[in-house]
Amino acid sequence: MKQHFQQIDILKGLAIIAVLLLHSLTREQLLKGYAVYHIWQAVPVFMVLMGVNLGMSYGSKTLHFNQLYTPHYWQKKALRIIFPLLLIYIIALVAGYVSEQVYQHEVYTLGWKNLIGVLPVSGKGNYFITLLLQTLIVFPIMGYTFNRWPKITTLVLVLLEVAFQLMAYRISYFEQDRYLYDAALFRYFSAIALGMWLSRLVTAPERKLGWFVLIGGLGSALYLYAHQYQGVELPYIIPEWQAQLVLTFPYAALLIYLSMLVFPLQSDQPVLQLLASVGKASYHVFLVQVLYFGLVQDDSDIALNLAICLLAGQTFFWLDTYLIKKISN
Repeated sequence: MKQHFQQIDILKGLAIIAVLLLHSLTREQLLKGYAVYHIWQAVPVFMVLMGVNLGMSYGSKTLHFNQLYTPHYWQKKALRIIFPLLLIYIIALVAGYVSEQVYQHEVYTLGWKNLIGVLPVSGKGNYFITLLLQTLIVFPIMGYTFNRWPKITTLVLVLLEVAFQLMAYRISYFEQDRYLYDAALFRYFSAIALGMWLSRLVTAPERKLGWFVLIGGLGSALYLYAHQYQGVELPYIIPEWQAQLVLTFPYAALLIYLSMLVFPLQSDQPVLQLLASVGKASYHVFLVQVLYFGLVQDDSDIALNLAICLLAGQTFFWLDTYLIKKISN
């Protein structure tokens, strides 16, 4: 079995709290607080962590191609990803109806994008759900090829990401509706590749790879400062996401690597256990916060946003776990 690292749960807990803060604070507050080095790293950290989990899952076993997309694989992903998503769809439909009746304002976001992950009541960060759905299709082949040809797979993933960014800049559709661009997994291919390499560093420390992560992360930190505070922009790349691309993901990888060194493999310390518990429920917390920010009119109360989303997300996680056990039995 794959070894369980409590540090990963702790990181996921910190990352989902950062997501809530990102969606609660103003841009001015984020800029003044140098959030580009912490809160704004939430999604890159999640994507690199996905690569870490992917690398550990496929690095510990040898599979043939016809063993990747098995009924067992789809059943497991359906229970972990699709089932809670369907539950939140139902909850969103009911909550949206109640909200419209009580407050007399339209909250539904109904259309063809509901088929690719947009909730019926959609709030901040909904694009990440669509990102996650794409991983169900491409992750097995990524893990399979990286396990056999890591350097070639990494090169291909980086080139595909860069090619997509350059091509997207010329697609006029993204000027009117950027959702498909925001939700394109292509944008995070290099982050996933970094995560898979990081999985090797976590399970079998290598000094050379550790130095690569350190130097790459520091280089990314310099670029982030130049971009965010000196106005440096890259040509032929859509401007809004230039703080999340191949040049910046090594910084997220460095944050994860340092956290893995700092946090214990397992701990009974109450704060760390609480963060790990939040991390285990991070997907459910995220689904709840998408609905929450789609419903509320005033999201300026940071403490209230955190309390509602974390408590409701944890409750949703417990409910989903209970229902899945019933279904499995």
